Amino acid sequence: MKTLRTPFRLWMTGSLAVVMASLCTGRGVLDDQRLSSSMRVLRHSPFGVKETLRRIEEAAEARGLQVLARVGQRGPVIVLASAAGGTPVLMESADSLPDVPLAVQVVRSEDGGADVLIPQSLDSGWDGLPAPVADELAELPGLLDRALT
Repeated sequence: MKTLRTPFRLWMTGSLAVVMASLCTGRGVLDDQRLSSSMRVLRHSPFGVKETLRRIEEAAEARGLQVLARVGQRGPVIVLASAAGGTPVLMESADSLPDVPLAVQVVRSEDGGADVLIPQSLDSGWDGLPAPVADELAELPGLLDRALT
């Protein structure tokens, strides 16, 4: 069972400005260095990046989640919006960068497939999230499994 941690700050937002500020440097360019240190590979997809993105988006929508944003060309990130409304953005501490736990990155792998990355923050349980959002975060690996089979 995961130990619950209480975030320093938590927003449920539909604001693209907040999401973009959490993921990007200036001019809407993904902050690749930050993402590489905050994401981990969860699944490998036998499909290419475009097909993997399409499948994840369809599986999310079937679950009642909307695609709030799709950012980047090289290693695109999909930000999902909770069925409860908005997407969670949280900060672990006063000096940490904002994190978007319902973000999924898809990067091309050497075998022509794609690796699906999720935020490392999903390895922790977060106290204070609305129950439906906590359930959606817990179900994200299963959603990705369904999308990639």
